[in-house]
Amino acid sequence: MSANTDLSERTVQDSAVRFEVENIRKEFTNVVALDDVNFELRTGEVVGLVGENGAGKSTLLNILSGIYQQDRGHIYVDGERVSITNPREASQHGVAIVHQEHNIIPNLSGYENLFLEQFPDYSTAGVLDSNTLKREGAQILDTLGIDLDLEKRVSNYSFSDRQMLSIAKAFTETVHTDHPIILLDEPTAGLEEDGRDLLFDRIEDLRDQASFVFVSHELDEVLEISDRIYVLRDGKVVNHLQRGDATEDKLQQSMVGREVSDEYYQVSDQRGVEGNESVLTVSNLGNEGHFEDVSFDVHEGEIFGICGVMGSGKSALGRVLSGVDAADTGELTVDGTPVETGSVHRMVNQGVGYVPKERQSEGTLLYQPLRVNVSLPSIGTDLVADKLPGLGTVNWLIDFEKEDEMAEDVIEQLNVKAPSIESPLIQLSGGNQQKVVLGKNLQREVSVLVMDNVTRGIDVGAKEEVYRILRQLADDGVSMVFIADELPELIGMSNRIGVMHEGEMVEIVDAPPDDKPTESEIIKKMI
Repeated sequence: MSANTDLSERTVQDSAVRFEVENIRKEFTNVVALDDVNFELRTGEVVGLVGENGAGKSTLLNILSGIYQQDRGHIYVDGERVSITNPREASQHGVAIVHQEHNIIPNLSGYENLFLEQFPDYSTAGVLDSNTLKREGAQILDTLGIDLDLEKRVSNYSFSDRQMLSIAKAFTETVHTDHPIILLDEPTAGLEEDGRDLLFDRIEDLRDQASFVFVSHELDEVLEISDRIYVLRDGKVVNHLQRGDATEDKLQQSMVGREVSDEYYQVSDQRGVEGNESVLTVSNLGNEGHFEDVSFDVHEGEIFGICGVMGSGKSALGRVLSGVDAADTGELTVDGTPVETGSVHRMVNQGVGYVPKERQSEGTLLYQPLRVNVSLPSIGTDLVADKLPGLGTVNWLIDFEKEDEMAEDVIEQLNVKAPSIESPLIQLSGGNQQKVVLGKNLQREVSVLVMDNVTRGIDVGAKEEVYRILRQLADDGVSMVFIADELPELIGMSNRIGVMHEGEMVEIVDAPPDDKPTESEIIKKMI
């Protein structure tokens, strides 16, 4: 959070109730997703909404934004009972949602995305009035204090810029409303520190223009930005805390119904790797415009953390290590064998797995069944290959029984909660989606696992399970590159930490279980 934002002075307790939910209930095929949920949002207020995956947060947001309809209960805007049965009605009542995975079209410009739903209003005889869109778009951004090049294609925007465009789009959809209600679903997921600071500054600046519901798994951020916080568990509001009364411990206990273990990162299980062979060796690696002359090695069973501020090159390094992008200079070896970068297939064949930062756009096929997602990296191998009479094993034909067994193994080994292996991945919670991404990488012989913010967008309980899985992988001898924005997580999980600054790895810090570095020590090296 930037220093010029003083959160301690704000007070909205006496402002009018702008939006209210009363006794909302929602069922899906005899499963109660929400049970008598009540909450209110005042003018100029930011209300936090937290809970584990499956607690009902997404269902509630979908009801408020008109995607689902409640089975029972009422919604009030400015004290008047309203009906919201679709997104257009939600917009008419001043409600707009900013989804975790941006609801924008990459091959359109910024201004086209901004007014996408209003195209008929800006068209004559089927021809779009682009000049008016550009002019009004610039006016909206100026009012919101957001700086974007609206003529640029969104595919060329940074993740942070796409998030800002999504927020501006929410205001555009409710432009006829004096004081809109903006629902922010995991708005900081994928943002680095500078991007989070910018987002929080904009939210603070916009309090006189809108009210916000802020949903996040990052409890420190919820505590920082929210005036009040509602906690959902199993579809019910189990706690409601004022800003001054809320702590991270209280929120965690309310979310999971128990105290979270002090051994959250299972530091006592961190294995020593001194004397182990180097599995991954990086020598003078460079990728023009992103990083240069990076060298380090990762031992068998080691978790090697990498951190840095936005633009430091850490994510770009992960993409090269996994074969998504190619290095311009330097050398990479896996198990002593030099490997040419720039090919995911080549890296997979060499035993390198990858968990990307944006799992829904890069790591999964959301609308395909769980079994397809699990088997995808193994297609073309005898792990799922079919056999034909007279021909033997045919790698590019899939044996569906093998595929089913592989998916069932992932569900059992990683405790994935899914109705069946035929369930589309989009129906799973974020934590379970991430387990599938991990699981599909583990079906083949993996020597090195490269992970970029592996716990992004998953709740405290799911994170704890992921940490357990990573400790087990380390015990099994898998070497890991653990790129993370959350310093407590990075410090808690890593054997050593490589600090990136302006495209260079400026220092490698030891992080043994009995002498972990502090956050402040790491931050000093990052900046």
